[in-house]
Amino acid sequence: MTPQSGPPATAQPSFSQRLRERSMRMHQDAEGSSYLTALTGGRLDLTAYAALVAQHAAIYQALEDLADRLSGDPVAGRFVFPDLHRRTALEADLAFLRARGVPIPEPTAATREYAARLAELTEWPAGFVAHHYVRYLGDLSGGQAIGRLIATEYGLVPGGDGVRFYVFDNVKPKPFKDAYRLLLDEAPFDDAEQERVLEEVLLAYRFNVDVLASLADQILPHYPQVAS
Repeated sequence: MTPQSGPPATAQPSFSQRLRERSMRMHQDAEGSSYLTALTGGRLDLTAYAALVAQHAAIYQALEDLADRLSGDPVAGRFVFPDLHRRTALEADLAFLRARGVPIPEPTAATREYAARLAELTEWPAGFVAHHYVRYLGDLSGGQAIGRLIATEYGLVPGGDGVRFYVFDNVKPKPFKDAYRLLLDEAPFDDAEQERVLEEVLLAYRFNVDVLASLADQILPHYPQVAS
């Protein structure tokens, strides 16, 4: 007598699927920020754009300093891809804006807090992976459209000076993202560590939302056509 088989077991979602599903709401909050909406809608100017570039410069300096320190780690090192690094591109964007007489503001308090969190993760490689995932996969996804919109709205050449941050010369986004998600699924995280990484991903999104909110608070009041 053979046992009767029940309904097929439902496959558990992969770690990368769970990351995406759990963070979807926070991702939408970041993309829907009033500052980013105004900026990509062409209702601001290069001075407001430079404020975003300045925040990115501080964030990526901290993130890529962390990548340098963890490049030899057996877990984090698998996620360190020099072709993704944005520091040089951001320095070029800032230099271009300065040369056009655009003022470059200091990082906001929210940005400094974000960078400080990154500096704390030297002893937790999986935490680095969480922030790496949020920033770079976002840059290779919605960030591409943001770069094109900003270039079009503010008289810049798409992929050219001032918007180098959004250009990944040696990375094909779709194949890279697919391979990256496989790396996440293969990472040696037990259930408890996966949950901890999930929480850090949500924290990373919260930092990004807070940075954009800080820019909205500081900048939008100077643009009555937006503030009204």
